[in-house]
Amino acid sequence: MTARSCSWCHGPLPPGRRRFCCDDHRRRGQKAERIIENDSYVDGVKRLVRAQGKRAGADLEMFAMFAESVDYARARLQEAADQLVARGYSYGDIGRELHITRQAAWKRFGRQPKVGTGTPKSGAAG
Repeated sequence: MTARSCSWCHGPLPPGRRRFCCDDHRRRGQKAERIIENDSYVDGVKRLVRAQGKRAGADLEMFAMFAESVDYARARLQEAADQLVARGYSYGDIGRELHITRQAAWKRFGRQPKVGTGTPKSGAAG
């Protein structure tokens, strides 16, 4: 008979335990196993947005909250695009992933450089 060990700390298992030696290690081990794949996460977000859209069609207050959520999501999408560009991805790369042209990606996510907005100095001397 082989000695069984805790899946978290690899110590001996006390009697009556099958996988983890204590509740703390069980929580830690099960939390580490809870990995959400990108595809299933995206599907969950789509279900939430679909449900919120259905509710927004029945109530003006919910419609306003839904519009606020959309604005929030657009701002986060812009931040994500900015981070990708900062990491060296081009607008062509971003466009390819979204199945749009480089120009369309730049138009959607590109940021114009900010120009100084100070007051112009007058060159005319009295």
